[in-house]
Amino acid sequence: MNRREELQYIERHQLTSVMNETKWQRLNRAVSEALTHAPSYQMKYLGEDTLFPSDLLSEYEISWGEWDEIWLESRLRSIEWIRLRPSVLLYKGVILDPDVCDMSTELISILEREKIPFILESETIQIFGYVRNTGIFESK
Repeated sequence: MNRREELQYIERHQLTSVMNETKWQRLNRAVSEALTHAPSYQMKYLGEDTLFPSDLLSEYEISWGEWDEIWLESRLRSIEWIRLRPSVLLYKGVILDPDVCDMSTELISILEREKIPFILESETIQIFGYVRNTGIFESK
């Protein structure tokens, strides 16, 4: 989808931008510097029905290389939302059960420090690039 189509999509769906490229880049930098493991993620781009990298949010850690792929500048303005799993399983082999690494406190601290609006759900943190209703960020 080109930028013109994205702008038409934003207008048609009455979306409001709550992030920009600078904030996305600061999030990437802060996560890369502060966390020992890359959190699993799932994202939706404007106008696309397919979730990236898949429809399922993995429980296992991803490689830092996969994490870095998200932040290609040309696509940052197109992120409708990204969902992070702050608690990941660290694979240790076939016989051993994976270790659990909970990075919730660190991720929430990063988001609050960078003033990035998010929603904490049961096992995920959702960060929006665009929203239909900014009231979703209000305390319940």
